[in-house]
Amino acid sequence: MLETSYLSKFSLKTLYNFSVIAHNNLGYKHTEETKLKISKPGKKNPMFGKSHNENTKAMMSEKKNKYPLGVGIFDLGGNLISKFKNNVELAKHLGISKQTVGKYLNSKLVYQNTYYFKPIT
Repeated sequence: MLETSYLSKFSLKTLYNFSVIAHNNLGYKHTEETKLKISKPGKKNPMFGKSHNENTKAMMSEKKNKYPLGVGIFDLGGNLISKFKNNVELAKHLGISKQTVGKYLNSKLVYQNTYYFKPIT
């Protein structure tokens, strides 16, 4: 197993794993010592205990947007009815989940026999 071969290259004292052989830990409870080891790396993260400001959050959201020009609700004739920055905004507008919007965007199915959701091009 690949994980087992990697585990064998390190000292167990530096790892969270308690075994040199990878296996299923279903039902296993970590010891307090292990929990402490797991919690320490967070403090080494430069963002630990901090949060991004609203401008940074908006910029990150735009960068990871799958549809840079936005998404729209179109009638069956292909006419744009409403435009949104992303599928999350469209979902909020209609009171449905973003997963539902994604399903209709990807499959080109008609929503409620009335609309199409499409990326703006």
